[in-house]
Amino acid sequence: MEKFDTAILGGGLAGLSLAGGLKGSALVLEKDAVPGGLCRSFEFCGVRYDVGPHIIFSRDKKLSERLCALAPTARLRRSNRIFHNGRFVKYPFENELSALSPEDRDYCVREFINNPARNRDAGNMLDFFLKIFGRGITELYLKPYNEKIWKYAPALMDTQMVERIPRPPDDDVLRSARGEATEGYEHQLYFNYPSEGGIESLVKGTVAALPGSARVLAPVRVTGLRREGGGWIVSSDKGEFFAGCLVNCMPLPELLSLLDTPQEIRDAAAGLLYNSIHIVMVHALKDALGDNFAVMCADRDVIFHRLSKLGFLGPAYRPRSGGELIMAEVTFRPGTPQAEMDGEKVAGAVLEGLAKTGLVKPGDVAATELRTFRYAYVIYDLKHRQNVPKILKYLQDGKILCCGRFAEWEYLNMDAVLARSAALAARLNNEL
Repeated sequence: MEKFDTAILGGGLAGLSLAGGLKGSALVLEKDAVPGGLCRSFEFCGVRYDVGPHIIFSRDKKLSERLCALAPTARLRRSNRIFHNGRFVKYPFENELSALSPEDRDYCVREFINNPARNRDAGNMLDFFLKIFGRGITELYLKPYNEKIWKYAPALMDTQMVERIPRPPDDDVLRSARGEATEGYEHQLYFNYPSEGGIESLVKGTVAALPGSARVLAPVRVTGLRREGGGWIVSSDKGEFFAGCLVNCMPLPELLSLLDTPQEIRDAAAGLLYNSIHIVMVHALKDALGDNFAVMCADRDVIFHRLSKLGFLGPAYRPRSGGELIMAEVTFRPGTPQAEMDGEKVAGAVLEGLAKTGLVKPGDVAATELRTFRYAYVIYDLKHRQNVPKILKYLQDGKILCCGRFAEWEYLNMDAVLARSAALAARLNNEL
């Protein structure tokens, strides 16, 4: 039986970067043939695309530099829009109120200035939006868009994710209504992206930089875990391995299915909510998205919540045969209408939405492709703050550490994943 200092369950960005930071020997076990998790890229019409539009940005300059060091990247200025009632509005919504109809604009300004919720505590996502932006911006965009992406009522969602959103200065909102240019979310205004190969280029760079003491085993299916000899025996369809330390980087439900847990933990695990996603790629010979990257759509009669025009990222992301690749995202989970649709119906609904909005005409569609991913977004429901710490404490008490988006059940971006894995690696190195 092979022995390692650390066994890491899951070969996404968290598991791979953790393995790269450890001083001792490490074994990464990944169920897919190609590691990367949500940072995988796939090919369509000769172009690599991601599981959603990943970009490289961070408030922490050092983390951004670490990510950019993994592969050659281009620096780009954000050009995102919201498609609202047939109009393009600059993202974020509150920074171009002048692009709305006069009626909608005045509604947003009036409710922003005369906001009775401004001094109230926000106990859920909807209350937060009302407090910060007022009823106009909330009702016209924030509420319907978040209902659409989360497939969950904002009034039943926690504020953990949105409470980081900066409150726009009153003057910026009023200036935007007058047609004066303002920018929001300035930490995302400029971002980097691999010059070619998609975001998986960062994964490949991470794997290439792994020390000789780290090994990635893929594909492999973990079938059992048991404590023995002061460590862990990891059983799999590729044999058994011993590790002194066990780190979980795969989704919590997958880990917990391998353990005999008490009812209290099973109940908490049953309360973990998440969304899956359909990624529909469209090769469009012509489009009306303009020179923009992402276009958000809150229209309830359109199935996708966001479109991304990959050619914005550089020449390597345009088909050689001409036209553009458009990525459409459709979230779902069991019990939602989108979950009952097969792939053909989902792709058809995306094309209907493109035609309805006028962004891509039916005659300009050359080809489509659909891929579905089970674990996409963590949902911060109102019980998240109770369920997740309870599970993580139980695992830690049982000598299982967790790192990564679905392992910690937090909506972590790539920079945060890198920071968490680096901190955990430093901790484990100190314990050697």
